[in-house]
Amino acid sequence: MAGSAFRDTSQALDLTILILCRDEENSVAGCVGEARGFLARTAIPGEVVVVDNASGDRSAERARAAGARVVAEPRAGYGNAIAAGVRAARGRFVILGDGDGEHDLDALEPLWEKLGEGFEVVIGNRFAGPRAADAAPAALRRFGNLALSQLGKWLFGAPVGDFHCGLRGFEGAAARVLAPRSPGMEAASEMIARAAGRNMRIAEAPVASRRAADPARSSHLRPWRDGWRHLRLLLMLCPRWLFLRPGLALLAAGLAVAAAPAVFPAERGGPLGGYTMLFGSAGTICGAQLIGLHYLAQAYCESAGLVEGRLLALLRGRRVVETGVSCGLALVLAGAAGTVWSLAEWAGESALELRLRIFIGAVTLAVLGVQAIFSGFLLSLFAIQAERR
Repeated sequence: MAGSAFRDTSQALDLTILILCRDEENSVAGCVGEARGFLARTAIPGEVVVVDNASGDRSAERARAAGARVVAEPRAGYGNAIAAGVRAARGRFVILGDGDGEHDLDALEPLWEKLGEGFEVVIGNRFAGPRAADAAPAALRRFGNLALSQLGKWLFGAPVGDFHCGLRGFEGAAARVLAPRSPGMEAASEMIARAAGRNMRIAEAPVASRRAADPARSSHLRPWRDGWRHLRLLLMLCPRWLFLRPGLALLAAGLAVAAAPAVFPAERGGPLGGYTMLFGSAGTICGAQLIGLHYLAQAYCESAGLVEGRLLALLRGRRVVETGVSCGLALVLAGAAGTVWSLAEWAGESALELRLRIFIGAVTLAVLGVQAIFSGFLLSLFAIQAERR
């Protein structure tokens, strides 16, 4: 992949070094100089592109004067900046970096070598590389980063120990596929989760971390807000953990509690009866709802290109609405029949406890039936969208 000395032309290039910048006029020129130095020293044909992300200072002017091609992205947000830069990149490979000077862009060999080995995604790991004494983050921020990274590894199986490192490299086609849909800082986690979901070849590389070049500039990171957005996105991109498994547990518990009164004859009463069934019914309905939400969330993520999966492929050509309506109507009719029987016996001599148990079971079936009917319609909409894509 080595070639002639650096030249920023429209010819085919091996590498685009993409620098994300927002109000960093005091550091962006130095970052551009380091990136150009790396290209010149390694003789890699490449370019340096700075994404000016709604800066209110002279960042774009100084980046351009330092020799970078500047791309404007008026919509503020880390994810928006990455997406704009990826669209503008001309290199066969793309390395992302920040314009605040926290990373040495003249020392990109660890990422470049991994890309040369055939990895499609390479994420820097600041915890595995050297760190300047004055660059140590606050304990809470470090703990949050490590905790979210471990959660991401567990949910998606990605071999990445630092989900939020801003220094990362991509094969060009992979960068375009993984261009973030999230506008903010959570885009860092989104790209890794989607890469893992697509079974891309992912590696990490130790990178050095240092103090920002302009300590007076306040960080764009808001630990609590951005930490929650990362956590929220990781869970949403993994519906089986957010919806399916809690739903299955709740459904099983609800059914067990609802069925427990059956061992006590209604005529004799007992510690478990109709009122206990109310709790079981609530658990059963909530569990079934979560399971349905899992399939709807999975279908949406697949139809929007956020995750890879086989659900929509399995639904393709099948009568989703008709199946949902048929099953739902069967449950609704069974519930209606039980309700009518219970009401008809209400003035009779049957035990109140028995009538209450039948009534609770009937209402539960009717609610599950209504959920099945309308979930079938919504699931079908996602299947139609996937067909169009």
